[in-house]
Amino acid sequence: MRFRSPFCLGLALSLSLSLLAPLSASVSAQTPVPAQVPAPTPAPSTSFRDVPADYWAYEYISGLARFSVISGFPDGTFQPNEPVTRAQFAAILNQAFMSAQPFQVPNGRLNATQPATPPFADVPNNHWAAGYIAKARTAGFLSGYPGNQFRPNQPIPRVQALISIANGLGYQGGSVAELSAYRDAAAIPEYARPGITAARAANIVVNYPGLDQLLPNRPATRAEIAAFVYQALVKDGRAQPVAAAGARWNKTPITTLPTAAAGFSFSADGQRLLALTTDGATLQIWNTQTGALIKEIAAGDQTRFDGAAISKDGTTVAAIAQTSPTNTVELAAWAIETGQPLWKKTISRAESAIDGSQIAFSNDNQRIITFVNPQQDGASAPQLALWNTANGEAVQSLDTSGRFAISPNGQFLAIQIYPNDSSGRVDLWRLNQSGLFEYARTLPPEDVLFWGMNIVFRNDGLLNVLTRSPYDGLLVTWNPETGARVTSTGLPADRSDDAIGLSPDGDSYFFGGPVAGARLGSVKTGEVQDWPSGYRVAFSDRGNYLAILSHDPGEVWTLGRPTPFITIYAKTAP
Repeated sequence: MRFRSPFCLGLALSLSLSLLAPLSASVSAQTPVPAQVPAPTPAPSTSFRDVPADYWAYEYISGLARFSVISGFPDGTFQPNEPVTRAQFAAILNQAFMSAQPFQVPNGRLNATQPATPPFADVPNNHWAAGYIAKARTAGFLSGYPGNQFRPNQPIPRVQALISIANGLGYQGGSVAELSAYRDAAAIPEYARPGITAARAANIVVNYPGLDQLLPNRPATRAEIAAFVYQALVKDGRAQPVAAAGARWNKTPITTLPTAAAGFSFSADGQRLLALTTDGATLQIWNTQTGALIKEIAAGDQTRFDGAAISKDGTTVAAIAQTSPTNTVELAAWAIETGQPLWKKTISRAESAIDGSQIAFSNDNQRIITFVNPQQDGASAPQLALWNTANGEAVQSLDTSGRFAISPNGQFLAIQIYPNDSSGRVDLWRLNQSGLFEYARTLPPEDVLFWGMNIVFRNDGLLNVLTRSPYDGLLVTWNPETGARVTSTGLPADRSDDAIGLSPDGDSYFFGGPVAGARLGSVKTGEVQDWPSGYRVAFSDRGNYLAILSHDPGEVWTLGRPTPFITIYAKTAP
């Protein structure tokens, strides 16, 4: 279900959240009106005197105001810390998600076509929000309490607001195990865990001041409801994502991992990192918070790992391995806690060494995607395929090849294609009703040489494509549903940059090279910071952790190169 009217959403927020001082179009401002009757407010302002620029929810509130989605009180305030009642929230849900049939306003009182659903015992037909509550109930957004009670005047807890949006809009995905990232996870009611998991996967959860504290049972405030609604707009592709309120990259690493890696990747919550050692002999799983080595998995004699990935829930690793002298290429998976193999499947007999490979898990952990590129003199062609995570059975082999990215909802696969003319393109494949990917479209080429390219699906489902010419970069955001270009942003790249990274939250990027050094930038603010050097980089799925493979510039190069290590950085709240 999609948002139908920003104006209606603004009306809902300005009416249902402004009940402390209602106005009526038919009477003067001095004439009292019944408190239960919401009434029109003036056109929304884009700023409020009690929401300064450094307020944690400023970007959510001002962003919705710019879209004419919310307004404040007549005195110029927004009153961001006031709680929202269940009746008020029902009105927001109606206007935001069920506004196809407009409400009528006879005699200055809001009314609605009464649905067939029986009313709650504590919501009489003449209650100002009776229509809103009944429709929200029928649509599956809200339910009641035992005894057919709705409790319309009770402040709605954060957990109820989040699962209401998740349930009503049909959000799915994520793993309940990920809730352990919250230090108050034990306070999440059992009934709410699937809904919070889905809301978290949809990226509509906003926490302040502690990013790792959900506060599930505390009443939701006007600012928090604005943040949830804004994130739902982002999920719908109608708003640009904002960085976590007040959060910025801390230049002091949270931990340093004493390992050299040919590749590495995070679990979805950033709590675990998988490193593939440079000799291809070992997979290492690290705790990013403590620096502890959790598990090591060895390739075995005459076998080397050429690519590896960790599942989103941090419980499984998968790797592409090649065994000499036959050059047999295999895909295998292991359980992290035990280190025991789960299955092993032969991909191909390449008859030559692998020239490049990539492997990743889908967001729901149900599929593993692999790309294997044998050396040019090999008998096998490059292959891109999908596999069942549970048993390793082949799901699909695509008639294409190239570096890839998969969308958060698993509906799109973006593949980098490098033709012989070196002008590069990105092909989009879409999941069909049979659960298989089929070619959808090719994104229009850019007027930039593809000296280097990085692609990542953002958490809101849009696709970021970064291309690099000799002296600058261009970040283009595409809507995979329509193939339309959303934005284009120039970035300060250098021809020597050989480390390039994009964060899935759509804001951060990393460039690193021997001439210009390492830089960590923000697309949203334009700020670029000099950063400790690095020649390989990875962001966590939520864009809140950054891993950089570096070396100590002061170390003496006795064996031709210094000892590398991986540093982990985090975005932190103020």
